[in-house]
Amino acid sequence: MADERRRGRSPAELLERAQQLRLKIQEQDVYDLQAFKQLLDDVRGAAMSDEIRLVYEELVAAFPTAVGIWTRYVEAEMAAGNAEGVKAVFGRCLMQCPSVDLWFMYLKFIKKSNEPRGAEGILETRQAYDFTLDTIGQDIHSGPLWQEYIGFLSGPKPGSPAYAALWSSGMVGGQEESSKTAALRRTYQRAIVVPTHSLELIWKNYEAFEQQTAAAAAAGGGGSGLAAKQFSQRVIGEQRPRFQAARMAYRERKRKMEGIDPAALPVPPGKGGPQQQEQARLWKAFLEYERSNPQRLEAGALAQRVELGYMQALMCLLHFPEVWYDYARWHADAGSGVAQATACLVRAVAALPNCLLLHFALADLQEAQGHTDAAREVYESLVKQLEPPPGAAQQQQQQQPNGADPAAPPAPPEPAGGPIAALPPDQHALAWIQYMRFCRRESLLASRKMFIRAKKAPRCPWQVYVASALMEWRHVRERDVARKIFEKGLEVAEYATTPEYILAYADFLCDVGDVDNARALFERVLTEDANRKSVLLWERYLAFEFEMGDLQSALRLEKRAREALGELSGAPGAGAARNIQLLLLRYQFLDSYACPPGQQQYLLHLMGKGPAPPGFERQRRGGAAGSEGGDGAGQDDRNAGRGGDGWSPAVPGERDMRGGTGPPSALPPLLDRFLSMLPAPEYLDGPVPDLNLVLDTLLGMPDDEHGGVAGGGVKRELEGDEHDMGGGPGRDIFRMRAKQRARLAAGDA
Repeated sequence: MADERRRGRSPAELLERAQQLRLKIQEQDVYDLQAFKQLLDDVRGAAMSDEIRLVYEELVAAFPTAVGIWTRYVEAEMAAGNAEGVKAVFGRCLMQCPSVDLWFMYLKFIKKSNEPRGAEGILETRQAYDFTLDTIGQDIHSGPLWQEYIGFLSGPKPGSPAYAALWSSGMVGGQEESSKTAALRRTYQRAIVVPTHSLELIWKNYEAFEQQTAAAAAAGGGGSGLAAKQFSQRVIGEQRPRFQAARMAYRERKRKMEGIDPAALPVPPGKGGPQQQEQARLWKAFLEYERSNPQRLEAGALAQRVELGYMQALMCLLHFPEVWYDYARWHADAGSGVAQATACLVRAVAALPNCLLLHFALADLQEAQGHTDAAREVYESLVKQLEPPPGAAQQQQQQQPNGADPAAPPAPPEPAGGPIAALPPDQHALAWIQYMRFCRRESLLASRKMFIRAKKAPRCPWQVYVASALMEWRHVRERDVARKIFEKGLEVAEYATTPEYILAYADFLCDVGDVDNARALFERVLTEDANRKSVLLWERYLAFEFEMGDLQSALRLEKRAREALGELSGAPGAGAARNIQLLLLRYQFLDSYACPPGQQQYLLHLMGKGPAPPGFERQRRGGAAGSEGGDGAGQDDRNAGRGGDGWSPAVPGERDMRGGTGPPSALPPLLDRFLSMLPAPEYLDGPVPDLNLVLDTLLGMPDDEHGGVAGGGVKRELEGDEHDMGGGPGRDIFRMRAKQRARLAAGDA
């Protein structure tokens, strides 16, 4: 079937398909894994051409550590006889894809390339084996690789060119066999401490090797036979505990590796479904096991094994920042040192260029080592994406269309762009703020200069102003300077209607004891139409007055808030929800409310600020009857704080009041009722499922209890008891089934 599909698609069509899939990743952050796998199957076996090569380039660009794609790429270049292309591909993938299969292909290519080169080729092949074993010789699947290398060393016969190339170079005449024996013994002793699937066979071969060596020495005469036999037995006895330790570790290592798929495509967290979560869990457990050093290896051997584990895990978990950082921390604490940790983070930011966390970790590591210039380069690489490129303003002015009003202020130039520039504004703010903190550790003047630079950047986030003002107050107690910075921010129209910025300013004024100016700030900003409908501002102003003002002032302000925000749209219970919200706000301190925990959970749920208490069923939209003990609000709690004309219970962080009610649900009533009983996603810990996938699955499930068709059967009519129970989504399914079982039991009796 795959061959038929491939014959039906030209290389140009395959390339177009690959480019479309890459575009979906870049523009929509959509990883169509099934389509990518289908494309890889379609391109397999196709004759190498420029278009097919570009298809592979698109694939490896989408999945740079997918060993399966690189393997196919190498096979295609080998089939085309393109030796230079094979070398180029190996040079790009070998170190970032420590897969035994891929490295076997590398050795096969090296041996084939070096066959005509005689002694020089033999030595280069040996170097390739050594390099390969140093890299992936600790893999659980590397047993055949060790066996092949042992066969490569022991295979050439004395007097052959290969034997001379391996053992005669630099040796005194007659020492070749001794050199060979020593090299084989070292290789065997390295192999028997690696827990591989071939460990038992390698140990048996090693025992046979030592016995044959002793027998050969005895056959040589000269009275050395007995000594050789004793030496052989002593060496085997010394190595047996190491082999037994490796054998014990193999059992546990094999168990830890069960379920791990090294060929899984690397996609960002959440894009690979439950399988990806399971792979991440298995890899992390395996890495923890390897770091525990169950064999009590020496530091060098342990570092080599743990290093390989991290490299192999990152083939699948390339987009998981916690794995990268854990890798770097291991290097810094117990691995190969800070230099390797730095190199690891450099690779991490190259793999995840939009992850500020890793950029900041790299900058801190550089700064901690005294490399301030290197740390500054990290920050510069971030903020330059948020600034216009040099000469952008002049170029924009030259491109101004004819007839434009010269008096009109020019539009600000666009930032240079990049992975960081594509992030939300709060991420831009973090880049500037961390750079300002870095500069502050040098001098306050440097930090002030950086704030001025950030302020000039297009669409500078409001958090930068807050950070600069608080830095002035907390570090040098410059209260007036900090206040001027806040006031400067209020001159920006966007910030003046941003409740979070206003509240940060109010908090600062309260912290410095300037209560009068804090009250004046609230009064000033509430003259803006956009701010008058902000529940968050009114709540904070009321809390301020309840704490700082007198009771009569607070009650007058409460009345103003009611008038400004209006009433909830005539839903039953809306007034009660509003009144209890104001009462809770009046006596709240931090996260403590003036009611018992059970009542607190219910009241927070009533206001849309928490999940429903256990056993509490929300009422459905439109006032439909709920279970006993319902809250009577008559409005979908999922819209609480998000819609309605007037005072609506606010969700933490909600800013504006948006008029109108939600659209009527297109779901079946029973499913809609079920969803209304679930808490909002922000109140859940852990991953949130794909809602569309859940709904599609539920709607596609056959259900003969509710008028569906089950197993190809015929839709049945409602029975009498079901009619009595309403015959609709409000039926108690469990009670209905209990009655059916009772009828069946009575009939049997």
